[in-house]
Amino acid sequence: MSASLTPNSTNSLFALVDVNNFYVSCGRVFQPKLEAMPMVVLSNNDGCAVARSAKVKALGVKMGTPWFQMKDLAKKHGIQAYSSNYTLYGDMSSRVVQVLRNFTPNLEVYSIDESFLQIETVLKQYPDTIELDQQIKQQVKDTTGLPVCVGIGASKTLARLANHLAKKHKQFAGVCDVNAMAKAELYQWID
Repeated sequence: MSASLTPNSTNSLFALVDVNNFYVSCGRVFQPKLEAMPMVVLSNNDGCAVARSAKVKALGVKMGTPWFQMKDLAKKHGIQAYSSNYTLYGDMSSRVVQVLRNFTPNLEVYSIDESFLQIETVLKQYPDTIELDQQIKQQVKDTTGLPVCVGIGASKTLARLANHLAKKHKQFAGVCDVNAMAKAELYQWID
């Protein structure tokens, strides 16, 4: 039994591509001045936070926090609040999916900001999985302006874990392949 999680040639290999802070990132594409600002996107009727930038998350604002409860915090930290724009989000999601289809025809759109790509059949075109995923990440950014993280695993669950690690730990630079890790190394990252 191998210590690595690398599948053999007959096994599936999945990449989960997830747009970082999707609603916030969509707004920032069209208003680049917002890139460094703490920002929330509010629900219909501007009631609650449905998306938060990393800076707002770091301030402890939880998903679903009513806007009226964070107004003092917003004044203190300069949090910008924007209304939801679901037409924009649908359009941007479609653009991301179009980019991803250039990498593999085996694609499952899981949600507005997440897609699973089955990649074992296209790997021979790339030096390794990290190179493929860096290209996916860069192509999505260049084409749509949206930042993504990519996680690779032998199952969709492992790809989701890898994506979580890619988002949480800067050492991965937005791309993590748990199949390339020995089990002992993987367990060190799981908290």
